[in-house]
Formats: sequence, structure tokens, C-alpha cells
Amino acid sequence: MSNGQLEVLRQSIAWLAQGKCIWLCSIVDTYGSAPRPKGALFATDGASRSGSISGGCIEDAFVAMLAKGEHDSTLSLLDYGAHLAPDGSAFELPCGGRIRLLVERLAGDEAMADLDEWLTRLQMGLPFVRELLLEQRVRRYLAGEHQDQCEQEKPGRVRLAYAQRWRLLLLGISQVSEQVARLGQAAGFEVRLCDTREQYRPDWHWGPEQGGIDVEWCDPERFVERHATAQSAVLALAHDPRIDDAGLMAGLESEAFYLGAMGSIRTSARRLERLQRVCEASESQLARIHAPIGLPIGSKTPIEIAIAVLAELIAVRQGITLRRSAHVA
Repeated sequence: MSNGQLEVLRQSIAWLAQGKCIWLCSIVDTYGSAPRPKGALFATDGASRSGSISGGCIEDAFVAMLAKGEHDSTLSLLDYGAHLAPDGSAFELPCGGRIRLLVERLAGDEAMADLDEWLTRLQMGLPFVRELLLEQRVRRYLAGEHQDQCEQEKPGRVRLAYAQRWRLLLLGISQVSEQVARLGQAAGFEVRLCDTREQYRPDWHWGPEQGGIDVEWCDPERFVERHATAQSAVLALAHDPRIDDAGLMAGLESEAFYLGAMGSIRTSARRLERLQRVCEASESQLARIHAPIGLPIGSKTPIEIAIAVLAELIAVRQGITLRRSAHVA
């Protein structure tokens, strides 16, 4: 789930509340170098727009189709690439890819109730599947993640799976943790932060009143144990062993997909030695910790470090192996 999906659904609900008819497009499949992932959303009332499925070209073509009276079916599939441009050539994305879209024409209270349920499920952060039966014009929700690809591709049925929300667990108030929290939230992560140092309370400047998050004043080990899942990243950003080490110890016992710790090469080496000595962590466990944290882009300022951190953990989440070099974070 991303913040973009939430924004599109909220805007769609607002349009429906105004009595408008809208078209909602979901990416079902991509082929080649498509710029948006499966599940990305785009909505329009024929004039205004929300979201993106291509970066601009498909959106323009789709609105032009609506102006010609196309896509008046309640549910339909559009393979962008099979349609023809006015000059008779096949539509093609600038990147050379193709996109298959589910197109929903929505209006009225029933549609609004469906989008309300969809939005609520996304906000809960639990995995579910949205299933659509095209001929019967049926939309329904299934608990869990249905991964059977044969089932996914059954004719006349579209299933889009929404996994548990990806989560950032930040250890310690700092200028870096604030920038990581801001970028993480913008990238669609659920962000949580803990600290035990009351003297740092005035240093947190991104609370709910600024559109940010509250600090959870609790033991970092319990914090990680309570919130860490396979969709979580644990980031030690306090520059204080009392916070960082405790959280990382719990992180090593968790299924978190990413563990990272801020500090110089020397500081990182000392931390690994402590973790090995104090909690008897194995070499394979310690190898999970990205330290110094983030990609080696020469980052110095808090925002630069945050960019390096988000870039690295997104790459890890996507299963991309990046070559690292010695650097200071």
C-alpha cells in the first residue's frame, strides 16, 4: 500500500459524495519497462484527475477516450498497447512497456460503500484481496493473500492482492530520524519511533500536529518485539548504545527484512563486537545489520543520510543486491 493509493481513494469518495460519476483505473499487469507497479491507481471524473498509472501519457489518452464516449461499461479491462492511436499506430509507452488496466465506472451510494471498505482495509494494514467478477459486476474482499497464479488469471475474474503495510521502526530521536520519518511516510511506509530519553522530548518537531507521528516512550527492545514483522525495517538512529543496541538485539530475533545502524565504520565495528559479546549473536545474524547504514553516496547532512537510508532499504525490500563500499554515515 502507498499513500498515493489512499489519496486516490479519498478523492474518489469525495467525487462520489458530490454526485459525480467517476472512472477508477487499477494496474492489473505490466509488461516491459512500465513506470508504475501493479496496483497503482488513477481516477478521474472526466475533468479532474487523481493518481497516476503511467506518468502522464496513458492518463491523457484515457481522458480522451472518455470524451469520445468510450469505457461506459461498469467493469472492463484495457490493454494499453492493443488500442490504436488516431494515425493508426499502436499506442506504446515512451519506455516501451505495456500496461493492462482494470477500468471501473462508479457512481452512487453502492460504489461509495465499496470504496469506503477498500480504504478502511488499506488503513488497517492487514493483507487482503480485492476480487472482481467482470460479467457479474461483483466486487468483494477476501482475507489474506491469495497467491495462486492460476487462480489469479481465471477468465472474467481479477484479483488484486494488498499485503500488510511496510513499516519503519525508528530507534531514537535525532535530526536524521526526523528526516527518515518524513521520507518514509511520503514513500508509503507506516512509521513508528521510540525513545527513552525524556530530555530529548523537546527535540522532536514532527508530531501529529505537523502531520507526523508521536514518540512511543518505551524500552526499545519491547518496541521492536511488539511491532516488528517480516514487512518491517528496524533503524538504529539514536547514536546511543542504550537505545540502538537494545533495539538491534530484538531486531536480530525478529523477521524484519532490514536492520540498519547509523555510525562511522569504527563505531559500527565496536557495535558488532558488543552484540556478539553481550547477546552471543552469530556471524550470520550480525551480517543482517547494514552498518554504516545507507547507500555510500557521500551523505553528510540529515536529509542526505535519510535519502541514502531509504534508497538502501527499498532496494533490499525489492530483492536488489547492491555493492557496498566503506563509508561514513
